[in-house]
Amino acid sequence: MRKRERQQLIASLVRQEGFSTQQQLVAALGKMGFRITQATVSRDLRELGVQKVAGRRGKARLQISQANGQRNRRAVLSRVLRESEAHWQEAQNLVVIQLQPGAAPSIGRVLDELGHPDVIGTVAGDDTVLVVLADATKAKKMVDFFTETIAKPNDFASEFGIGDAE
Repeated sequence: MRKRERQQLIASLVRQEGFSTQQQLVAALGKMGFRITQATVSRDLRELGVQKVAGRRGKARLQISQANGQRNRRAVLSRVLRESEAHWQEAQNLVVIQLQPGAAPSIGRVLDELGHPDVIGTVAGDDTVLVVLADATKAKKMVDFFTETIAKPNDFASEFGIGDAE
């Protein structure tokens, strides 16, 4: 099972089943025939923005937080850009991101999920992502966005209008 499929399954289970611990989630996945370690589930929950909240009758339960999900997507984008040794360049209303082979689909997906207001769309190949923006000014802002994302992964959102900075 690929990471995206696994995370979709985990998100679905968290929404439907009301687990109170990661161990319960790992056990449920095991009963479904998926052998996934608690460490992997923990990383997936963090990337999905899942947190423990007080449920009915005071019992804790896992819940997906939209705000945490946005911050975590930005953190994931920062990590993947760094790990894939990303280089980018603007070209009129486009930003071309060059990466290590195999990294482009992850970057494209995270950019799409992030929902940056200036991004019209993305096209991801194997080692290149094309980010389409409305004009050259927004492309320049996007280049600044990527640079800032790597420099300060948790402290750049407010000027781009995609949630609160941490």
